[in-house]
Amino acid sequence: MAERTGDPASALETYDHLVETVRPLWHEWFQARLRLSTTVVAIHASAAASQSASERAAAAEVVRRLLEDGARVIDFYAEYETSRGPEYQAWVARRAAEELRWRWLSEIDAPTADELVAAWREAESATVAHGHTYEIARVRARLAQVLRATGDLAGSRASADLARDGARQLGASALVAELTALGSTPQPLERSTGTSLTPRETEILALVAEGRTNGEIGKHLFISTKTVSVHVSNILGKLDASSRTEAAAIARRVGLL
Repeated sequence: MAERTGDPASALETYDHLVETVRPLWHEWFQARLRLSTTVVAIHASAAASQSASERAAAAEVVRRLLEDGARVIDFYAEYETSRGPEYQAWVARRAAEELRWRWLSEIDAPTADELVAAWREAESATVAHGHTYEIARVRARLAQVLRATGDLAGSRASADLARDGARQLGASALVAELTALGSTPQPLERSTGTSLTPRETEILALVAEGRTNGEIGKHLFISTKTVSVHVSNILGKLDASSRTEAAAIARRVGLL
């Protein structure tokens, strides 16, 4: 439930409870702890896109602990080769990919675009080798977001289409909705003022009004900085504004925000 709602605090509480419950029955670094900790890191990464810098800084310590828990599991199983099957390998790769996604979206020691894409390509390969249909769809959805954020729109569409096929096969409606939103084409929205902005432009304008940079907006919306720049230029032209500050002021005055 915490994964579906995207609530980091609830996800962490559930994780800690599960660890406390399972540890006496198994051992400290039971293998499922790698998957559990990685899932909570993923929830924190998704939340980072809409958090303030101070909120992301506060979350960084929690994420560091979760990543360390995953690393300790990996260290524990290093000497048990027969226990490191396809599922284990898939979550090792997923942990690495989610760490980079967290760093990218939180802007804390952010990786390069190439590093981020390579990690998610590896996660996709490992998850396909494992063969878990839902997780394959989930990883491909994440990859589609990453590719879109780094400017590979064709690659993003291809990955999203594969993810959508898998999600529909399983009846995973929440994931289908997420992918539909990722690939949707905004339609023009007419305002009574006579100014016409698309829903995407309105969304970007709201973020501009918050003082966000193009890079921050791109990461928040999973689109490239270049695409954001084009949208901002269109917004300035439509509002006949000479600056981002003026555009925000005009938008508030005419009721666009």
